Amino acid sequence: MSKATGNIQLKLWGPARLEYQGREIKLQRKGLAILYYLLLEGPTRREVLADLLWGHSAASQNLRVELHRLGQALAPLGFAGFQPGEDPLKPPAYLQLDRAAGPGMPMEGLEDISAEFRAWLEGQRSQLMSGSPGAMGRERLVQDVAAQIQPPFLLILMGRPGSGRTSFAQALAKTLGMPFLEGPRGSGRVLHYLRAPYPDGAVERALNDREGLWVVERSSFGEDPQIILELRSHYPPERTRCISLPPLSWGEARSGLLSQMPFAQAAKLFLASGGSPGYLRELLAMGQFDGELPLPQRVRAQVQLEARMLSLEARLALERLSVHPAPFTQGLLDALEGTPFLDELERWGWLVYNGQWQFADDSIRRVLYHSLQPGRRQQYHRQAALQMALESQTMPEAYHRLMAGDTTDWSSFVQALEDWPQYGLRAFLDMPQPEFAELTPEELSPGGEIAMLEESRFGLGFDTEGRYLRWNRTPSIVGPSGLEWATFEEPGLLHLKGYAYVENPLGIGVTGTAAPLVLTLRGEREGRVYFLKGAKPVQLDPQTTVLPLLEKLDYWFRVPQGVSVSLHSAAESALLDLEVNAYRISQAPATYEKPRVPVYDLFPSPVSGRIWR
Repeated sequence: MSKATGNIQLKLWGPARLEYQGREIKLQRKGLAILYYLLLEGPTRREVLADLLWGHSAASQNLRVELHRLGQALAPLGFAGFQPGEDPLKPPAYLQLDRAAGPGMPMEGLEDISAEFRAWLEGQRSQLMSGSPGAMGRERLVQDVAAQIQPPFLLILMGRPGSGRTSFAQALAKTLGMPFLEGPRGSGRVLHYLRAPYPDGAVERALNDREGLWVVERSSFGEDPQIILELRSHYPPERTRCISLPPLSWGEARSGLLSQMPFAQAAKLFLASGGSPGYLRELLAMGQFDGELPLPQRVRAQVQLEARMLSLEARLALERLSVHPAPFTQGLLDALEGTPFLDELERWGWLVYNGQWQFADDSIRRVLYHSLQPGRRQQYHRQAALQMALESQTMPEAYHRLMAGDTTDWSSFVQALEDWPQYGLRAFLDMPQPEFAELTPEELSPGGEIAMLEESRFGLGFDTEGRYLRWNRTPSIVGPSGLEWATFEEPGLLHLKGYAYVENPLGIGVTGTAAPLVLTLRGEREGRVYFLKGAKPVQLDPQTTVLPLLEKLDYWFRVPQGVSVSLHSAAESALLDLEVNAYRISQAPATYEKPRVPVYDLFPSPVSGRIWR
C-alpha cells in the first residue's frame, strides 16, 4: 500500500462529505458523524460516541463495526484507520476540517442519525452560524425548520435574553399556516407556545395531542427545566427537535432595525448587542449613540435574573472575569478566583472551553462588566494587570492598567513591541512616531475589469458574496479570517473600498496582534499593508506598509503580474463591509483623457532600515 500524500478534508458547510484531492470519499453517514464529532469536540471516549449515535445495548458493537468501515474506506488511499482498543478515540492527524463558509447549513444530511446527535448538531450549527455573518438569516431558518416539521411535533427553542424566541415562533406559525396560541389552550392544528413559568397540565396536553405543534421556550443558560425533561422522556424522539436560536446576522440587522443609521453607529450598536434583536430595540429606544453606550435597564435585569440561577460564589466569579475581553490564561483564572467555578459556569452556559476558557457571548460579558460598580471594576482590573505582569503578558497588562485608570509609563509598553504593533500602539496613544519613509501614491488610470478568482477562504466571522466581503469579528474568534485570490496573470490595479468599524482595545487588541485589516501581495517578493487607526501612509520596511484605517475606505494598489492577493482581519471586535475589484492599467495615449486615481505601490524602491527606539 503506497503512502498517501496531503490531507483529507471534512467539509463543514453544506452537505456532509469527506474529500481527498478534490474527490468525495463515500462513507456511511454515521461514519461521517464520528469524524465531525471528533474534529469539533476533540478526543472522545468510545462509550460517549456509542451512546450519542445509537444509545442502546448493542451501541458499542455498532461503533466497532462503523470504525472498521471507516478503516476500509480510507485504506485504499493509504490512510490508517483507528487502532483496535484505542480509547479515547482521537481525530486522525491527516484529517482537516475545512471551515470555509459556503451555501447551506453546517453538516447537512446528518439530522436524523439519532435524537442525541441531532441535539449536538443543532448546538454546533447555532455557534457556527452566529460566527459566520450571512450564513443563515432568521427568515431562512424559519423556512428550514418549517420544512422539517410535521405535527404532532415538539420543538424546544433555546435562546439568550432578547433573542426573539417568541417572534421566531410566531413567524414559524405563519409559515406553517397555523394559529399561534400562548399556553396549552385550544386544540387542533395550532402552535402552542410555552414559556416560563410553565403552566400546569401542559405536559399531559402535549403528550396526548395528535395534531398540534408544541414550542417550548428555554433559556440558553442553566439546565433543562423539569417540563422539558418530562417531555423529552416521553415524546417520540423522531418528532422532537431542539434549536438554539442564533443572533441576527449583521446583514439582517443592517437591512432591518439598523437600516436608517450611519455605518459606524449601526456597527457600534450591533457589536454591543451581539445581534440580539431585543437588546438592539432597547438601545434604539434610548437614542444615545455617541460616546459610551448606555446599558438598558431591561437588558441588565434580564441578564442578572439569569445569573441568579448560579450559586452566589459563581456569580461573583463571573463578575470578576467579565473585566477581561479575551480568552483566559490559567493564571488569570486563578488570580480572579474563577477556577473553582469553571464547571458550574460551563454547565450553565456562561463560559466555553476552546483550548482556553472564554465567555460564550461577549455581549453578555459586556452587560456584566458595565453592571459592576466603578470601585469593583477598578479593583478587578488591577488584579488582572498584576497577574499579566507576572506572566510577562505585555499587552494584556497594558490594557488592564489603562482600564484601571492607573498612571502608566507607556514608553515601557511601547518599547516591548516591534514592527506594526509598536506603530499601532503609538498611533492609539497619539505618541510621536519614529522617522519612516512616507508613501506618495502615483496617478494611474484604470482600464477594463479583471476577473478575480477565489483561491481559498479561511477563518470564522467572515463571509463573501462575489466581490463583496464582510467580517463580523468578536473576541471568541481566534485566528485571522479572510480570502485569498488566484495569481494575477497580468499587471493590474486593485480597488478596495467600503466601510470599517473596529473596537480593538489599544488599537492592536488585548493580544497585541489583532491587526484590523491586512492586505498581502505574494510573488517573488511579499508586500503587506496594515490598516491602522490614526496611522499615516508610511513604509516601515521594504515589505511592510501602514495606511490609515478610516471609517470609509477607498484605496488603489498596483499588483504586478504573477502575484497573488489575500485580505484578512484578525480584529478582536470589528465590522467590515468591503468591495474588492481589479482592473487593467490603462495604456491610453496621453492625449486621451481618462480618470486617474492615486495608486500605492507595495514594492517601491528599498528604503533605509527601521528606527524603533
